[in-house]
This record gives sequence, structure tokens and C-alpha cells, in this order.
Amino acid sequence: MLNNRKILYIALTLSLALNVFVLGVAGYYGYQLRGFGKDDQWIENRITRLENRFLERLDAPDQSFTRGVFNARRPELRKAFSKLGDARHDVGLALRAADPDPSTLTAAIDKSQDAADRVNKNLHGLLRDLAQGLSLQARQEISEHIRDHHSRRDVKNTDRGDID
Repeated sequence: MLNNRKILYIALTLSLALNVFVLGVAGYYGYQLRGFGKDDQWIENRITRLENRFLERLDAPDQSFTRGVFNARRPELRKAFSKLGDARHDVGLALRAADPDPSTLTAAIDKSQDAADRVNKNLHGLLRDLAQGLSLQARQEISEHIRDHHSRRDVKNTDRGDID
């Protein structure tokens, strides 16, 4: 009897410790993400990550030019990503409505599409500006990166059955 109780106490203690750990991890990440979507730091992080992906493939003169293009384009990119975040938030609200209004949902989706188009237009403008000032080797490096990125994405989509 004493042995069974000992095992039970050990199991309960381990279960309690595991629950405290899980709650602690959830609380920590909840605290870390509390401002996600409310501030624009995620936008800056995304643009910086994009810039760094370009810079790591370029030599010094092309890096300098690329930084200048990103710095010039950064305000418009920020605005475009911010509008996209706001539009996606509106779509989420429209979808979660207890009594969804089709016209509100359609307007929110249209706003999201327009915002996504604006992001796309800004990114293509960035590429156009880069292509006009980078060396041939740098343009080839960026082209290979984009091709590799898209082929990885296409393979993932094929694995999920998204592409015929």
C-alpha cells in the first residue's frame, strides 16, 4: 500500500510540475506576443529581414547601393505592410461576426486585396530600383535567390496538393 501511494505522489508531483511548466511557457509567449499586431515592430522586422537576405549575397559596393534603396523605399513599404495588417484584421472581424453582413465581408476582402496589391507593387518597385543600379553579378545572385525561394515554395505547395 505504501509503495502504491509513493508512486501516486510521484506521478501527481510530475504532473503538477509539467502543468506549471506548460502554463509558464504559454504565459511567457503570451507576454512576448501581447503587442503583436498592435504595434508596427513586426513590419520593421520583416523589412529588415528582407533587406538582410539581399545584403548577404552582395559585395560591398552593391551592399551600399542596396541599403540606400531600402532606406528610400522603407517608408512606403512600412505603410503598405501596415495597411495590409489593418485590412487582414478587418477581414478577421468580418468573418467572426455573429451575424455576418455579406457586403461588409466583401468590402473587407476587397480592402485586403488592394492592400496586398500595394505591398506587391512596392516590392516590385524595390526590385526595379535595385536592378537599375546593381552589378550584373549582384542581379544574378538576386535572381538565383528569388528562383530558389519560389522553387522551395512550389515544392511545399505541391506536397500539400495545392499545385497540379
